[in-house]
Amino acid sequence: MAFPVDSRWDRLLGYLLPPQCVLCGRAGQHPCHDLCAACEAELPVAPGGSCPEPPAHDLVGCDRLFAVCTYAPPIDTLIHALKYGGQLAIGRVLGGLLARRVAELGLHLDVDCLVPVPLHPRRHAERGFNQSAEIARFTARGLDLPLEPRLAVRCRDTRSQVGLSLADRRGNLRGAFAADSAQLRGRRIAIVDDVMTTGSTVAELARTLRRSGATSVDAWCVARATIDSTVCGPQAQQE
Repeated sequence: MAFPVDSRWDRLLGYLLPPQCVLCGRAGQHPCHDLCAACEAELPVAPGGSCPEPPAHDLVGCDRLFAVCTYAPPIDTLIHALKYGGQLAIGRVLGGLLARRVAELGLHLDVDCLVPVPLHPRRHAERGFNQSAEIARFTARGLDLPLEPRLAVRCRDTRSQVGLSLADRRGNLRGAFAADSAQLRGRRIAIVDDVMTTGSTVAELARTLRRSGATSVDAWCVARATIDSTVCGPQAQQE
């Protein structure tokens, strides 16, 4: 299965650097998807299968929530390699995967642009990149949609969400984001994130985008954590 946008550049890149699966080392998928069909078929499917779900009551502000996978092996290894190992090439794999699944369901057809979950400038300076933006860059390219990372900013450097109750998570994130109302008015937005745990971060960002004039806000993520998922372990650092 090819990328939704199979550009001349993709075909040239695939010819010069044939895709290789990041999980098993075998040939990837045409034109330049570094994940083979067999490994992609074995990825852990998110709860609800391949269908977008209506948001729970604690995700007020989102219209639709879509996750490709459950946060479990091997997708957790890939996300960890990107987020904590700085392996930016994984962003292309995950972004391409998200684009493919979104395109299969046609979720992009009523979306105007993508907004990655922003990092606070201090956190961005420490890490050197925003993993959600790296994923969103390739998702946007694969779907031929604009990427608008400057529509929202993280204006408050919140403490880690790990170990906090749901109520404390919400309080910790209150007022954490600001958005550009002049650019958002009337637009249909899809938030892109790497992993969703309780959804508090995405919910707060969605509410901010709505208050700033967005007419609809979807949330797309590569993986969604379940109760027994290792995303809540000591290495997980919620932005």
